[in-house]
Amino acid sequence: MNTPKKPIMLFDCKTSQSIIGRENFLNAFEKILDHGAYCQGPETRELDAKLAAYSNVKYCSTCGSGTDALTLALMAWDVKPGDAVFVSSFTFVSSAEAPVLLGATPIFVDSEADTYTMDPKDLKRAIEEVKKEGKLRLKAVIPVDIFGSPCKYDEIIKIAHENGMKVLSDSCQSYGSVYKGRRCCSIADMSATSFYPTKPLGGYGDGGAVFSNNEEEDALVQSCRVHGMSKEDHYDNVRLGMTGRMNTFQAAVLLQKLKVFDQELKDRYRVAKRYDEELSDYYGKQKILDDCQSAYALYTIHCPDRDELMSYLKENGIPCGTYYPRPVNVQTAYEKWNTRSLPICENLSKTALSIPMTPYLDDEDLDYIISKMNEFAAKKINRAA
Repeated sequence: MNTPKKPIMLFDCKTSQSIIGRENFLNAFEKILDHGAYCQGPETRELDAKLAAYSNVKYCSTCGSGTDALTLALMAWDVKPGDAVFVSSFTFVSSAEAPVLLGATPIFVDSEADTYTMDPKDLKRAIEEVKKEGKLRLKAVIPVDIFGSPCKYDEIIKIAHENGMKVLSDSCQSYGSVYKGRRCCSIADMSATSFYPTKPLGGYGDGGAVFSNNEEEDALVQSCRVHGMSKEDHYDNVRLGMTGRMNTFQAAVLLQKLKVFDQELKDRYRVAKRYDEELSDYYGKQKILDDCQSAYALYTIHCPDRDELMSYLKENGIPCGTYYPRPVNVQTAYEKWNTRSLPICENLSKTALSIPMTPYLDDEDLDYIISKMNEFAAKKINRAA
């Protein structure tokens, strides 16, 4: 099969510009230049309201990044030194970085081999280990909707609440996903998401948001994102905080991107369905939980010959990426907290490979990707026969 005429993209952060219309972005930017409120302007407040409505929660507070969102939520819960925060390890570093920045201790939890998300059974084991040692306070759990797929919230929330902990959903890759009929960011005690350009709802720079149904928590998030500022006196910082505001231009971009978001999700499902149905069974495919929908930030398979497959795909003009080649617990800055065996995370880091997943892959692109991957699989199967 011939290579498609246009380059295949692993991510596509640009095509939606032409669909939305560049003039709509320029008009939105001109309005900001006219009113001059460049940080947390009216567009930011409009975005807060639309995101809260989309997720069916009472409160949404936008901020500077997904990492900011995670950190701000933990600040609202007064996470501090001496607290244990249970985190996924097969993910991006932010989930562990946020509690560490506040002086808390990350307790790394293994993943499930099929869903790639936090293993509730290993979470139970980790909690018992911390309780037995008796040195840390049980504070919070941060499960990650890895690659856009919801984790086992019913089980994780039950375990956390039984042990006096709250659950912060790391939904940085999963905005637009659905868990048993409920929208992403409406399930856990609080949720954080990211609008980095490669995310399902991606802006044109960094951005994030914190979601809550608790008015007091939301007020604390809003205070902490502006240095801990008092609502009554802007020159009295009543708690420790940070610079975590979203700039108004980024909000304007996201308001435009929301116009095509539902269609982009439908097209992500279309791409994933073809991969699910047509890729060889030689590849392990991420399991999506029953009654759930992934936002498919990435489509990730696992393969025993991952590195060889990756070279083969790149030689044939198919971009791909290893997410994540190192679990967080073995990364240099986090090695001192690497106290537990995480065999599934370690195996996934050696076998997982993400292949092109954008709403704008057409049938020609998908025919080519699937055929090349199946050719590789067939060669491996024939050699083993």
